[in-house]
Amino acid sequence: MKQNTETVYEIDTLKLLDPKTVEFIPEASGLLTLKYEGEEWNRVTLTRLVPFDSTDEYVSATYKNEREEWKEIGVLKNVSDLPDDQRQIVEEFLNFKYYIPIITKIKKITDNRMGYLFLQAETTAGEKRIAVNDWWHNFRMIQNKMISVTDADGNRYLIPEISKMDKASIKKLQLFI
Repeated sequence: MKQNTETVYEIDTLKLLDPKTVEFIPEASGLLTLKYEGEEWNRVTLTRLVPFDSTDEYVSATYKNEREEWKEIGVLKNVSDLPDDQRQIVEEFLNFKYYIPIITKIKKITDNRMGYLFLQAETTAGEKRIAVNDWWHNFRMIQNKMISVTDADGNRYLIPEISKMDKASIKKLQLFI
């Protein structure tokens, strides 16, 4: 019997980028250019691989190739290992990409019985009225301590530790978590 030895999938290996030799350059588009080991990539984006636990560790640098496919260049193990100017560029990019206001207090939750919840909440971005469609899928409990909320427009909000909220806010949330 003949075995099939044809490669079906290309398997990537983790390539850690040397923080001392990477050079990120901001582009007018909001993306980055990355120069590394004599090569240069344009339209580079950064993605936190463990976004809720390790915001500065394991950050993937990817680019779009000529076939418009995202390809990984490599991973920064820790942003704090970068030289100050490069760390600032990376932190500014990540802070913009992952802008997620923190919900600090729930004033009111209204269920319109048509699939939407309306939260009146205090956040780090000010007081907000947040419309959540299909709350069953858009209220995500993470590690039994935090909640990620995605509103009807795709904006995200975070409650980092439910237990640290005031009792009235927790009571309002208990119906939906």
